[in-house]
Amino acid sequence: MKNVLSLAEAKEMLRMFQRPKFTNVHNYITVIRTDMDWVKEVLPPPLVPDEPIVTVVLSGSDQFWGLVCGLQCRYEGIVGSFGLGYVMDTDLGVIYGREGLAEPKKQGITTIKAEDGKFVGTVSRFGQELVRVEATVIGPGDTSMVGNLDNFHFKYSIKADGSGLEDVNLICSHFDNSVTKLELLKPEKVVLNESVHDIYGNIPIKEVVACLHAELNMVGSAKYLAKVDPEAFLPYAFFKFDDYRTTMDVD
Repeated sequence: MKNVLSLAEAKEMLRMFQRPKFTNVHNYITVIRTDMDWVKEVLPPPLVPDEPIVTVVLSGSDQFWGLVCGLQCRYEGIVGSFGLGYVMDTDLGVIYGREGLAEPKKQGITTIKAEDGKFVGTVSRFGQELVRVEATVIGPGDTSMVGNLDNFHFKYSIKADGSGLEDVNLICSHFDNSVTKLELLKPEKVVLNESVHDIYGNIPIKEVVACLHAELNMVGSAKYLAKVDPEAFLPYAFFKFDDYRTTMDVD
C-alpha cells in the first residue's frame, strides 16, 4: 500500500472502520460468575456494576482467531461488557481493534480443537498458557440465547513525554449478530492462570454458569458516550499494556 492516499482513497479506508463485518465466526463462550467486590475494584467510572458476570470467548473466523474477555456492567441505560482483555493471533487484528475501537488487544496464540463432541480451547502468550477451557457438547440450543452485543472501551493514549494521558473517551462498540447455529456445552475444566502481564489469573471464579458454541456473522459500529477525566482514569490506564517495569529500566 502506498504511503499517501488520495482523499477518496482515505475516505474509503475510513469506511473499513465504520461498519466492519466478521464472517463465519465460531464463538466458544464461557460464562463465569465472579466476586462483586472484585468487580467494583477493577471497573473504571463512569461504568457501574451490573451482574458480577465475566464472559470468556474463544473465537475463530475468516478474519481472526483470538480471545475476548469482558465484564458485565452498565452505563446509563446500556448494559454491556467492559473489555478486560483481548488476545489476537496477528498484528492485523491487534492494530485494527486497538487503533479503531480502543479494544485492549494483545498478540498471542489461540488454539481451538472441536471434534467428536469435545471442545478444548487455549490462549497463550510468551509461551505461557493463560486460559484453558474444556467442554463436552450436550446438544442444540436456541439461537436467541446469543443476541446483539455492546462493548465498553476507553479510547486514550499516553502522552509522548510520559507526563500523563491525552483525552480519555468512553465509547460503545456495538455488534449486530446473526446467529446461524448454537450448541449447549457442559464445561469440564475452566482454568485462568496468573501471569506478569495479563489479568486472567486475577479473575475470581465463583461459578461457571454456562458454556455455549455459537456460529454467527457480526457487523460492528461504534459511538462516543462520554469524556472521562484523564487524572481520575490514570490508575486504570495500563491494563491493556504489558508490565514494562519487568522488561526495561529507566533513569
